[in-house]
Formats: sequence, structure tokens, C-alpha cells
Amino acid sequence: MDVLVIDVGGTSAKLWHTSHEEHRKFPSGKQLTPEKLVEETREIVHDWQWEAIALGLPCRVSSGRPVEDPQNLGPGWVGFNFASAFGTQVRILNDAALQALGSYDGGRMLFLGLGTAVGSAYITDHLILGLDIGRLPLGDSRLSELLGDKGYEKLGNKKWQAAVHDAVPAIRAALMADYVVLGGGSVKKLDELPDSTRRGHNRAVVEGGRKLWEELPDPAEKSESWVIL
Repeated sequence: MDVLVIDVGGTSAKLWHTSHEEHRKFPSGKQLTPEKLVEETREIVHDWQWEAIALGLPCRVSSGRPVEDPQNLGPGWVGFNFASAFGTQVRILNDAALQALGSYDGGRMLFLGLGTAVGSAYITDHLILGLDIGRLPLGDSRLSELLGDKGYEKLGNKKWQAAVHDAVPAIRAALMADYVVLGGGSVKKLDELPDSTRRGHNRAVVEGGRKLWEELPDPAEKSESWVIL
């Protein structure tokens, strides 16, 4: 199946395809509404063909639908009919969960995406759980404010890396994860990784989109084999 994978972040939306090596992107941010997402996507990948779309959104997704507007995007995401707007079948996951799905190697895995904020998801056998660990308080701020882009700008490289090395093992231990995958644009700023941690890659979202369509049940329907939350 040829799948168009749309990975929407706080600063950009990246467009991938399961049959293409390249990816394309456009700015996101507070001006991006779902209507604008559809318009921009159609224009930028007008020469691509696909049978289905896997859409990753930076917000809580339940039963395959966004249940809140993403904090760093414009309004109107809840209740928007993406399948009708794109004219094709669409499956939706939290963006971190989609990245995590493509990075999963078995066992109990915690995914943390270091970027505008801190995306997070947890996967174990037949369970995909979207998280919002970035909201956890840490001192006088939240984890996203410490490990996200604003935290990097405030702390500087050395202190930010130290904060990552303090926080990640603690979160892994608290969730009893076997290993951690660190993704997102800021992971390249780390000179070394904490124990039991490996680097993710942005292209993992393509594998996540493929799995979402070829290996998993529809998130909007109940399944006896998978739980997608």
C-alpha cells in the first residue's frame, strides 16, 4: 500500500511517502488550521500518488480522532473530517505515537521526542499509549519547558544535555521501560545518550505510517488484539 505520511509538529509539517526516499515540508505554527494543512499538502505533493494517509498530530488522539486542539497550532482540529477533505481514507495517531510505532523493536519502549515541546508515547506488546509527559512539573517549570526548544535556549547546550541525562533515566525507571528512543529535532544536540537509550530518526514515522495501515487495526474501531490509546 502506498501511504502518504503527514507528521505535524509545532514548527513544521513534514510530508513523507512509503515509496519515496525524499520528504517535503512546510511551516506549521499558530496559523496552521486543518483546512490549511489539507491545502498545503495537496499543493506540495501534487505529483505523488497514494492510497491512504497516516496523520500524526501533536495532541491527544482517542479512537483515531483528535479530542483537543494542538497547543502550538491553529484552531478547528476537533471534529474535522480529514477523510472527506482529502478524498481518501485517513488514520490518525498522536505524532509521538506514530514515531514510536515506527521505532518499536519489541519489549517495553518509551519514546520521547525532543523538539518544540516533548512528545511522548509508550509501546509494549499490542499496546500503543500516547502520553503527555511534557506536562510533568520539574522544579519551577514543566518538563517540556526544560527539555524542549525553550529550555535549550535558556539553559545552553551543556546544562540542557545534563538535564536530559537527569530526566530520561528517571522517566524510564518510573515507567519500567526496557529502553528509550529519543527522537525529534533536538536529539542531534546530544553528544552522548543516557544508558538504555538510542537515537530515533525522523524517517521512522514512515514505518509507523506503514504499520498503522498494514499491521494494525483501525484505531477508530475496537480490537481484541491491539489497544491504541
